Amino acid sequence: MLTRRAFTLTLATAGAAAAPLSADVIVYGGSPAGLAAAAAVVRDGLSVIVIEPSTHIGGLITGGIACTDTGTPQFVGGLAAEFFDAVAAETHRLYPKPTTPKLLFRGQSLDWRAPRNWDLEPKVARQIFEGWVKKGGYRVIRDQRVASVRLNEKRITAIRLTNGTELVGKVFVDASYEGDLMARAHVPYTWGRESQAEYQEPLAGVRAAHFTRNYSEEYYGKPGIEYTHHGQFGADIPGRDKTGRLLWGISEQSLAEAGSADRRIQAFCFRLIATQRDDLRVAWPKPDRYIPERYELLLRYIQAHPGISFARLVHFSAIPNGKFDLNASGPFSIDYVGGNVDYPDGDYPVRDRIYRDHVDYQKGFLWFLAHDERVPKELRDEVNSWGLCRDEYPDTGHWPVQIYIREARRMKGDYFMTEHDILKNKRKDDSIGMGSFVLDSHWVQRFVNAQGHVRIEGHLDESIPLSKSPYDIPYRSITPRKDDCRNLLVPVCVSATHVAICTIRMEPVYMMLGHAAGQAAAMAARTGAAVQDVNGSALTSKLRGQGAVLGPGQARPVNATPAI
Repeated sequence: MLTRRAFTLTLATAGAAAAPLSADVIVYGGSPAGLAAAAAVVRDGLSVIVIEPSTHIGGLITGGIACTDTGTPQFVGGLAAEFFDAVAAETHRLYPKPTTPKLLFRGQSLDWRAPRNWDLEPKVARQIFEGWVKKGGYRVIRDQRVASVRLNEKRITAIRLTNGTELVGKVFVDASYEGDLMARAHVPYTWGRESQAEYQEPLAGVRAAHFTRNYSEEYYGKPGIEYTHHGQFGADIPGRDKTGRLLWGISEQSLAEAGSADRRIQAFCFRLIATQRDDLRVAWPKPDRYIPERYELLLRYIQAHPGISFARLVHFSAIPNGKFDLNASGPFSIDYVGGNVDYPDGDYPVRDRIYRDHVDYQKGFLWFLAHDERVPKELRDEVNSWGLCRDEYPDTGHWPVQIYIREARRMKGDYFMTEHDILKNKRKDDSIGMGSFVLDSHWVQRFVNAQGHVRIEGHLDESIPLSKSPYDIPYRSITPRKDDCRNLLVPVCVSATHVAICTIRMEPVYMMLGHAAGQAAAMAARTGAAVQDVNGSALTSKLRGQGAVLGPGQARPVNATPAI
């Protein structure tokens, strides 16, 4: 059974008395960004310790995002490219003769898009990352969180973990998804959605909810309704039960004015690895806390669209070895819409409760579809033809440890990236990497309109005009303001608006920013300089020498990774 330890901030007496651990650079977060930072430090000849709050390293790459969001792979360079090259080479070694993925869809075998060089099995990604740690020879402390931070003259001098362990270092990197080290160092941050007016971002704030109609017989066998990956309900579904109470999962608040600010964030989920292979398939697990009433709206959605398939209730992406990466699709899916409101700035007990609730919700979603007799038998049979993969996450019931935190805290640092930096003002003199994925926000909240019908808002899916090239990410976006902290780098909870983070938040980008953070941390540790005063031209030169892509004229060949 998957569990996550409930942490408290009470420090163990024995741990508090022990001698502190020390390294030149302390990296908080064994995410892909954190592991890239650590690799950069040790390759520069300095010492590093990594602290990972969970039991597994590799964050979301080993935690289920197996179909990698790259946008334009030729602009992914440095240690990120090295990692994906290694994964592709190992995958090619394991499966030298790949076959076209097939889905058994209601008695018919359908071909599916073949995996790309950037699509992976989590167990292979974990193997590569563990190899990095072994080769680097550095210590990884797992299953511990930061409890407190000691500061002196705007510098972090030490951090203490929840078990009382103290660590001292010259430079610190917060590569966690939540930004807990950053927050405890009193670096300013924000979360939620800015208003359109705050930074003059047309895409910011509460999103107007549209109800669009078109044809989509391919998936539903019913013309007249448009269904997209982030689509609306496609029907006028009442949002209340017979007594007038709102159905579960619908906000009690009416929709705020379009473009206004709020403290809500896009939904979380677990990215599951699933299969139809009989030799690998494990039946969907029943949650510890199953509440069928949570899925009344899902049932009404299914009933509104006779013939709806599992392949539209969840999103399938093929990865090697007959496996698929499952993501959310549509207005009621594995995304737990509205379930994470208190997560970004919540304390550890609050976060643990939300985590467990997400596990129960998502397991319950699948259990409901597979077993509730009100679900059409054809759909139940289809859902039961799938299951988790026996050879992934065997130590946690084949369920990933890492929840998909699409966004949480965001630093207010030296440079605050906005929509304009993504779509218009793309070039930066201090570029440390490039981004190109769409501006992608998943749903934020469901509500009932004036007619009593349920709607959903928060979707953002705006393409980056690649004809004008991807955008640069400046070094200043991962550094706090000098008056706030002088020896901290933040490559994940970067300084950006909600709109900007919607494209920056891809793992290959985080890895590139982590690589730059590690290299800059090594340079600052050697000289004693503030991270804001690291020599920019020297940093750029080092990164380029390590294969980083810092501008549109430096793209890697698209066939740089071996075919799988």
